[in-house]
Amino acid sequence: RYTVRSFGIRRNEKIACYVTVRGEKAMQLLESGLKVKEYELLRRNFSDSGCFGFGIQEHIDLGI
Repeated sequence: RYTVRSFGIRRNEKIACYVTVRGEKAMQLLESGLKVKEYELLRRNFSDSGCFGFGIQEHIDLGI
């Protein structure tokens, strides 16, 4: 691990990213993410257009 000061992110600060994943890897990532969330999402996780999102505390919880 190392720090990149130019990113301007402090330890324990929340960050977010948006990605597009397709194919088999998308299914694996979705399965891992939902498993971390115990297969339950809130109504507010869904938009009117059918998109959804959810957060996790640690990327290591995904096991990837």
